[in-house]
This record gives sequence, C-alpha cells and structure tokens, in this order.
Amino acid sequence: MSILSVNSSLGTAIPTFVMDSRNEQALANKWAQGNGQVKSDIAYFQAKAPTLTSAAALTKDYRSLKIVLGAYNVSDLLAYPALTNQLLTQDPSSSSSVAQKIGNPSYLAFVNAFNQFKNNPLGSSSNVSTVVNSYVVNSYEAAQNTQTPGLQNALTFNRTASQITSIAQLMTNTPALTVAVAQTGVTFNTYANMSYDQQVAFLTRKLNLSDFQHPATVTKMAEQYLVQAVQDPGEWNASAASTNTVVSLLGGGSDTSELSLFGVGSSSNPVLSLFA
Repeated sequence: MSILSVNSSLGTAIPTFVMDSRNEQALANKWAQGNGQVKSDIAYFQAKAPTLTSAAALTKDYRSLKIVLGAYNVSDLLAYPALTNQLLTQDPSSSSSVAQKIGNPSYLAFVNAFNQFKNNPLGSSSNVSTVVNSYVVNSYEAAQNTQTPGLQNALTFNRTASQITSIAQLMTNTPALTVAVAQTGVTFNTYANMSYDQQVAFLTRKLNLSDFQHPATVTKMAEQYLVQAVQDPGEWNASAASTNTVVSLLGGGSDTSELSLFGVGSSSNPVLSLFA
C-alpha cells in the first residue's frame, strides 16, 4: 500500500467505523439494495426458503446455501458439502457430533439454529428475515473491508465482543482475536507464530476479558486496531475476510487425528480432501 493510499485510508477509517457501528443494519440494507447481485440472491432465497425443509434441499441449492452460511459467518463451508451435511444432520447436542468436536461457536450457532431441520427453521418469515439481515451485515462488512483494510474485523469485534467470556471463545473468533491481539503490543503475525500453549498463556496474561463488556472500551479497542491495520494490513490479518475457515480450524496440517474427527482416513492432502 502506497504512502498516499495509507494516508487516505487513515483519514477515513475511524469516521467510517464510527458511522457504520452506529447504524450498521440500515447502512447495510441500503448497500444491499444498490448491489444487483446481492439483491437478486436475497430475492431468490426469500422465494425458495419455504421449500428448503431438509438438509438435502438446502445443500443442493447453492444460492440459498450461500445466503445461509454467510448469515452465520461460515461461508467457508461452501467448499465442503460433506461437512456441511454432517453439521446439519447430526444432533448438535451430542458430544460425538462434528460440531461439538470442532467446538467453533459460529458452527455451533449455525447447527443449533437449524437443529436437524426438526422445526422447519426456514418456514417462518421472521426466521428468513433474521437470516437475510445477518447475511447483509456480514456481506456489507466484507465489502467495506475492500475499501478500508481491517474494517471488517473492527466492526465484527464491535458487534460480538460482549459475547466473549473466555480465552477459548476468543481464540475461535478470528476477527475478534485479531483486534484483541492488537492491544497486546505484538503484531498478529507474531502471535500466530506462537505455539497454541504459548498463545493461551500470552492472551491470559495480556487481556482482561471483562473489558469486552464495556461498549466504550470495545469501541476504543476496535479503533486502535483499525489504525494499525490500515497502515500494515499484512501484519494484521486485514487484507481479506477474516472468517474461521475449515483449514485454520483444523490447523492446515496432516495430523490424522484431524481426519478421525470425521471418520475419514489419511491422504496426501488431508485437510482439503476431508470433505470433497
């Protein structure tokens, strides 16, 4: 990023964040109405939703599935249909379920909301509206990030910080984690190179999670992160959408224990071939 571009982004980053965080749903809705593809996808989903009464029906409908997964910030699952089907058909409360074994809050929220399609989750207009509104906000934040690196993470943290009450929760919420690390005095890349145990100890020592319950403090933390992210997106996980991808959740390595979670044997490209 050039010096001129950095200075321009710095000049607009905080004002944009403040404006978005104060009235994000309305701004996101306005953006969606002006985006032809998003508007078309939403209209398609709203028309199809009453017919999506099973996991099979949803997973076979790519456009609708894109909306649903985007609403729960788990769009990475689009590339893993087998995993998506497992998540939607298994009992989310069972300790043997994939969702419980992965333990990611976004995945758990997704599967608990659909609960094996027992109560026709897309059968009511209010549920469909909730999905659409969440999809629009998440998509809007991703679009904003293309103009201001780090804005997506800052906005997501601002919305979700109060829900985080443990280090374990924080570590599975990549946008919030990125913002939190910015408060510790090291870059996100430095943090990412630590071992898991070192990360846990570091976050426990450096952060006071009670701060996440105070809106003014949360906003200040998001703004501090944003200033750093605009100046060096590469160091702050800010150049692209910071979602909790399957690869990052499973570590991206070749440990066969990762495969055993889903009853799949080892292969030459283990993580990416898990859910083909």
